[in-house]
Parts: sequence; C-alpha cells; structure tokens
Amino acid sequence: MGGYDQKTGIFSLTQTKARYWCRRPGAPRTNTIEYSAKLLREAGLEVLSVHGNYLEVKATPGQVWEALSGQPSDPKRESHYL
Repeated sequence: MGGYDQKTGIFSLTQTKARYWCRRPGAPRTNTIEYSAKLLREAGLEVLSVHGNYLEVKATPGQVWEALSGQPSDPKRESHYL
C-alpha cells in the first residue's frame, strides 16, 4: 500500500517510504509511523488516520516529501504520482 489518490487528495504513506523520506537532522534512525505523523501535523497537514505500518494524510506527494525531509520537493516527484 502507498501512493497518492488524485481524486481524494489522500496520500497513503507506508512505514518504509516514511523512513526513506525522513531525512531531517536528528530524526531517529528507526522512526515510527507516529513520528512521521507528528512531522506531518507540525507542517500543517491533515493526518487522517495512523495504522500500524502506514498512515493517510490529505496532502500531495510534494507536501509529504517537504514535511518529512525538510527539503524542497522536485516537480518530478509530483508527476511520478499523477
């Protein structure tokens, strides 16, 4: 599971992708999905649900990337999910 649904604007983020995208200095190496949800909320994004190994957030892939990585998103990231 994981990916962006254009119709709903919901991004399903797996634990694996969350760990890969989370590149903030000081982030725990084994960050949990709850930690990722915290970063997304701090960025002002609406986290809809948090499950054992994934979460759903009302955001584009670029917004999720920027919230987790702390780096600007690349337009190619957005087009990858369209």
